[in-house]
Amino acid sequence: MNLRTRVLLTGGILGAVIGVIAGWLYYNSVPLQVDEKGRQTIAMPSASHALKLGLGVLGILRQIAG
Repeated sequence: MNLRTRVLLTGGILGAVIGVIAGWLYYNSVPLQVDEKGRQTIAMPSASHALKLGLGVLGILRQIAG
């Protein structure tokens, strides 16, 4: 396995782990809603909140990349 493949696999795995952690944090930070059938749902983030989150992640990646 060459260096490029190892770097891409490592980045993909780290991205998946970060995504799972972000989902867990979001799940724990918003209140759960129960619909008429008794199923739990959570509110979708607003567009401005999602944009702020995305720009924050890009800022972190830029700091890591140097």
